[in-house]
Amino acid sequence: MGNDKNTIVILGAGYGGLTSALRLASLFKYNNSVEICLIDKNPFHTYKTQLHEAAVRNVTVSIPIENIIKKTKIRFIQGEVVSISPERRTLKLKSSDISFDYLVIALGSITNYYNIEGLKDYSLTLQSLDDAQAIFEHINGVCEEARLSNNYNHQRDLLRFVVGGGGLTGVEFAAELVDFLKKTQNPMGFEVIVIEGGSRLVPSLEEDLSKQIHERLEKKGVTILTNRFITKRTADTVLLSTGETIRSYTLIWTGGIRISDIFQSSGLKTGLMGRIVVNEYLQALDYPYIFALGDNALAMNPSTNKPVPTAAQFALQQGRVVAENVYRLITRQPLISYKPKILGEVVSLGKHLAVGWLALPFINKLKFIGFLGSLIKAAIEDKHILLLKKESRNWIGWQG
Repeated sequence: MGNDKNTIVILGAGYGGLTSALRLASLFKYNNSVEICLIDKNPFHTYKTQLHEAAVRNVTVSIPIENIIKKTKIRFIQGEVVSISPERRTLKLKSSDISFDYLVIALGSITNYYNIEGLKDYSLTLQSLDDAQAIFEHINGVCEEARLSNNYNHQRDLLRFVVGGGGLTGVEFAAELVDFLKKTQNPMGFEVIVIEGGSRLVPSLEEDLSKQIHERLEKKGVTILTNRFITKRTADTVLLSTGETIRSYTLIWTGGIRISDIFQSSGLKTGLMGRIVVNEYLQALDYPYIFALGDNALAMNPSTNKPVPTAAQFALQQGRVVAENVYRLITRQPLISYKPKILGEVVSLGKHLAVGWLALPFINKLKFIGFLGSLIKAAIEDKHILLLKKESRNWIGWQG
């Protein structure tokens, strides 16, 4: 990269990072004094809100990054970040070192195992496309083993699936899984169990919607155990804080996330879950040329004075704000503040069922349950993709 140009490096090609890169490419389309570099360890963008579908039904939930950025001035580098040096404005990949003038950090999150004995070794997670593929292969493997087994108790253990964590990911995965198993297994021959440490599922939702999710899942045949924590995992058992032991060869852990340790070791100020503390412009404290967004940013909602949740809708919003602010820094204009817009939350409970709410003009909250909810859920996921297509100005490339 030339020293006579402003080099903007974006780390991560998730919803927020990709939005930021595409918006910057548009803003600087006719400015040859700027280079834009997008770095991700994978050569594809993943629709993370649909990972539970890939894990159960093996549907396609990714698209090659090169397809998205063709006809733009974005340079893509496939690589994994090892360290960041804010003072020297450099970062180290496993294969090379890169200098930057402006840095956008959007690397997403990793699984938090909370030091629970055996959990990392004997559970599957749902954070990436590789995770989804591993779950898909595991589920089909244990189902096939159960089909060939003549031992009834062994069959029951193989077909007992435990989901650790009753948040959005855990609930959506459990609902998808039970629908799949009803089609492929004897309904009396399998169990899906959700374990939640709190008193209710998806605690980010209001209590009445959380109750509806609980009831709908139970109606589907899912067993829900609340106010329980997993204390130990072995290859074939799950031990709970209540003293209960569940025999199972499958534990899908969705109970928590954390941020990469490289931010803390870089000297960037971090807070809750290791997220980078940012100001109202999404700049890292003490480093105005470094921005963070999505899971990586501890951004505060000025209306509630609470951290902005880690969700796709906020990552998309922050990606646009960060791009605008990098552009304004370079062109010496006043920066704009980030003010989150909460559009709603929808929880999928299978292909034709969802629960949630939307913020609509003149209506504080429109709540919905059932088939209409599934249509709204699909529309929201399509909107995320539509927004990225709009930023890329490259509709054909998104066909795969």
